[in-house]
Amino acid sequence: MATLEKILITGASGYLARFIIDRLHGTYQLTLTDIVEPDAVPANTNFIKADVTNASEIEAACADQDAVVHLVALVRGRSDKPASLFADVMVKGTWNVAEACVQQGVRKLVNISSISACPPAPSAKLPYEVSDSFQFGPGDLYYSLAKYLGEQIGAAYHQARGLDVIHVRPGVIAGDGQNPGPAAPDVVTGPWFVYVDPRDVAQCVARAIETETVKYGAYNAVAGRTDSRFAWQQAKDDLGYSPEYNWPEIPDSET
Repeated sequence: MATLEKILITGASGYLARFIIDRLHGTYQLTLTDIVEPDAVPANTNFIKADVTNASEIEAACADQDAVVHLVALVRGRSDKPASLFADVMVKGTWNVAEACVQQGVRKLVNISSISACPPAPSAKLPYEVSDSFQFGPGDLYYSLAKYLGEQIGAAYHQARGLDVIHVRPGVIAGDGQNPGPAAPDVVTGPWFVYVDPRDVAQCVARAIETETVKYGAYNAVAGRTDSRFAWQQAKDDLGYSPEYNWPEIPDSET
């Protein structure tokens, strides 16, 4: 396979995007897209205003790209948003991106999913592996379901259209303003750590872009700790993911 050179990043104005852009800039020719322009667009980087819910706009943005990193999601203030908005932005939007990749000859889609896509079932052994049983709960259902359906769209386009798709499932992203950050529980009853540094998510994305052997897969991108609630070893084995920011000041309860 020829080397991937041109990469489109959707949701480029978001918090996580800045770390992914920083990681990939200088190695790839980047094009950024979002409904609003990022505060800072790096040198030699293009910006295209486009809405993923508009099929023609996102298809035009995908023109002449080798890969797409798809980041669009409802994140901040999502608890009071209706189900229809999640369906439009995250489900329809992901479908539009996958279809645009096929129509424009894009070879790889790296879809930023979430550990919320498949919440571990009460009976699941921890740390949770991607293929283990899962069960949706009442909390954050719209977001979780939309992320799950996004993965199913990717699977369908891989199977039916031959698109290479890698789902990166970040843990709770530190510093995004949505959470207070990790703190050890008073009583540890099992693997509990769910956080990830955004720089490690960016590393996982870079590994997903670089791999030539993995054509489809889903991988947890979490801190590299033995007390992580979600297993990350498969991402290490298949992609070469090696998390570097692991909160050593918080004792690893499984060591």
